[in-house]
Amino acid sequence: MNSNHIRLKAKSEEGKQSQRLQQLKSAFLIGNDEKVLTPRLTAKSWIIIDSNNGDVFYSFNENQRREIASITKIMTFYVVQNMCKTMNVQTNNTYAEVSLQASQVGGTTADLLKGDVLSIEDLFYGLMLPSGNDAAMAFAENFGIYAMYQDKIKGKNPINYFVQEMNNKAKDLKMTQTTYANPHGLNNKNNLSSAYDVAKLCNQLLKDEFFKKVVNTKIHFCTIQDEEGFTRDAMWENTNKLLYQGFRGIKTGNTSVAGPCLASYYQTNNRSFTIVILGCRNQEDRWSETMQLLQWCLSQIQ
Repeated sequence: MNSNHIRLKAKSEEGKQSQRLQQLKSAFLIGNDEKVLTPRLTAKSWIIIDSNNGDVFYSFNENQRREIASITKIMTFYVVQNMCKTMNVQTNNTYAEVSLQASQVGGTTADLLKGDVLSIEDLFYGLMLPSGNDAAMAFAENFGIYAMYQDKIKGKNPINYFVQEMNNKAKDLKMTQTTYANPHGLNNKNNLSSAYDVAKLCNQLLKDEFFKKVVNTKIHFCTIQDEEGFTRDAMWENTNKLLYQGFRGIKTGNTSVAGPCLASYYQTNNRSFTIVILGCRNQEDRWSETMQLLQWCLSQIQ
């Protein structure tokens, strides 16, 4: 009886181990590297890369082309910033005016009104913190006109010309899965990118201290002059909740087609990570899943 008892106990323990293995497998999936078990997330695609050199740590469907919602605004920022450098523009004392068209764009806004005048520097914050579609349109209109002037082009729509510049920059950065159709990321079947391309763009911009400052800002205050010449104070709060959990940026996004998206930047004493997740199940999952990826990645490389 003792020998039978021992065998039964061993079989029971084996069953428990098998059950634990199944539970483990249900929490993880095989990533692009078939030797590595990666977390099972609701995100349709994701990637973790080294923010310093662009090396890919782990990824899942990283080259899948998808709509990316307001993550589009990262490229809008990049294009405007490059034009400012070319023009030698001092962004803190150069101003942009908001058109009626820009003020009426839907979705998330910086609450800009027709005729508002504000500095280019403040407009960057209005673009990235509250994810202002109106700020994106104001940039596209004002800098689209500049680009046309520089290229001696007449008779074109400045917004379309600005979007063309966005696509030119994407080609320069070898973002092979990316095409832009607007400056803000509202639903458009031709406004597409991938987790890998977004991460590549983020790493390019993380070389710039002003960009890093903007995307790491929780709240920004500014003064706006309206079309009557009166001024009002504006306060913009960053939509990125992970700034309160040790992350330092970068950009949220969400539309009915793209789903909740998030591009993030995290830095430790000796490592830094860019994490992009696209197409999460809901708004809250993008926070928890980014955190899950970070913690899992840290456990893998330590």
